[in-house]
Amino acid sequence: MPRNILPVKLNEIKEGVVTDILHNGMGVILIDQHYPVKLVDAFLGEKIQYRLTQVDRLSAYGEVIKVLEPSPDRKNQNKAYLLKAGVAPYVNLSYEGQLKLKQRQVEQAFQSVDLDLPVAYPIGAEQQTHYRNKTVVPLKKQQGHLTTGFFDRQNKDLIVPMEDYYLNDPVIDQTIGIVRDILDQFKTPIYNDATKQGAMRYIMVRRGYYSKQVMVVLVSHLAELPDEEGIIAAIVAKVPALKSLILNHNPRQTSQQLTGDNRVLWGDAAIHDQLLGHDFVIGPNSFYQVNPKTTEVLYQLAAQMGELKKSDVAIDAYSGIGTIGLSIADQVQRVYGVEVVERAVEDAKINIAQNKIENAEYIAADAPAQMEKWRDQNLPADVIFVDPPRRGLTESLMDAVVYLQPERFVYVSCNPVTMARDIKYMTEHGYQVKGNIQPLDQFPQTAHVECVALMIHSN
Repeated sequence: MPRNILPVKLNEIKEGVVTDILHNGMGVILIDQHYPVKLVDAFLGEKIQYRLTQVDRLSAYGEVIKVLEPSPDRKNQNKAYLLKAGVAPYVNLSYEGQLKLKQRQVEQAFQSVDLDLPVAYPIGAEQQTHYRNKTVVPLKKQQGHLTTGFFDRQNKDLIVPMEDYYLNDPVIDQTIGIVRDILDQFKTPIYNDATKQGAMRYIMVRRGYYSKQVMVVLVSHLAELPDEEGIIAAIVAKVPALKSLILNHNPRQTSQQLTGDNRVLWGDAAIHDQLLGHDFVIGPNSFYQVNPKTTEVLYQLAAQMGELKKSDVAIDAYSGIGTIGLSIADQVQRVYGVEVVERAVEDAKINIAQNKIENAEYIAADAPAQMEKWRDQNLPADVIFVDPPRRGLTESLMDAVVYLQPERFVYVSCNPVTMARDIKYMTEHGYQVKGNIQPLDQFPQTAHVECVALMIHSN
């Protein structure tokens, strides 16, 4: 069939078998061996009846009408709203099925860059729902009421209303509802992207897993909310365990949720929580892993795979507020951290002081430049830890690692696709993977998976 003649039509109803799962969790049915139709809530091997909802030259999207032959791993939860918003694409897959699928996805990521590396079975999460310690939700007036939830995957003008977000700590969900209703009561104007008018854009809530402290952040287009004092008083009166109430001023015309412009409305500028026996200061903009129990497993695993010795000098790159570096400080001689966000480094220094850690030093600088400087100063780096954002490492950072020539390089990743790309680069520059790639499920019910790998210098 000529490629300019599409094998499907919009709104056509078809049947097919799912042959692949994409890294975003969507199932794929191939038509004529080359034309993919992508579907939510469709798992490997399932025979699906579906309707075409979007048709393009290279691929199409469909919606499941009926599962004709279900996978043995399917376990329907009757929570269609989570699929409608894209919050939990694996909600109808048994937990064992989720772990098997995530192992397969990691294997595929490495195969796609021609790396044949052993991928271990994922370490599962003890708590598989209601585990997140942070969320940021949009607000919108719908049907006469202020609504919170997440945007509809197929209609970005609509919010899918939610009370139970399924992934969040239940206290976070309750807090969102309380704050939303207070804003509705005060008739707080909601920001409108089309008119560029209004105030409130998002509600962010954090809750300490051990401390139980709650932070509420009101993200506003305006620097000051109408009826601000009344709103503050109502939130303080009604939100249990509130420790910090902050206004984040975000006048930007971008998709960025928070800026660095924070004003304390009530209480403290940060909350605290504990991780592996250390106390951490967590501000509105702090990067802090969202699944607290599996984060402890993750960092213990990273330390174990790093084969740490008391004589080691360790570098914590992309160090954030110091969570990885400070969690291993008692296992090594010295820790050096580098992070480009100055506010995060200030928090790391507070964390060092309050935990009475005397062998750690954190610097606000560009990581590649600072690492080259350390090499020129003959810093004896034995092991480097990296935990980059989803986009992975830059070549300049990897070149700096190669320049420093640590004996061990521990890569913690939340994106196996960019991890595979980066490990491929490192194998071409003098390093090799030792042992397995170890997935760990930080994000049950979703398509995301964390991985840890140890690389050693080939010499």
